[in-house]
Amino acid sequence: MGRKRGEGGRYQETVSVDAVLELFTDTEPRTTNEVAEALDIAQKTAYNKLETLTDRGDIRKKKIGGLAVVWWRPDPPEME
Repeated sequence: MGRKRGEGGRYQETVSVDAVLELFTDTEPRTTNEVAEALDIAQKTAYNKLETLTDRGDIRKKKIGGLAVVWWRPDPPEME
């Protein structure tokens, strides 16, 4: 099954940036690959959405070697 295209032929977004943010329920760091696997999206898509969240100030990132980066939410939502 192919991805859906919107008007103009562009692919439609299937996972929102906020859906990515919802994965960060604690302060545990996550890799791009972990996020991509959790949401069943391409690593490049996950990376782009994580960068957007970083630019918005919702999460932080740190390079931990070579090409490795981890992402975390400094102030996760309180769980009841």
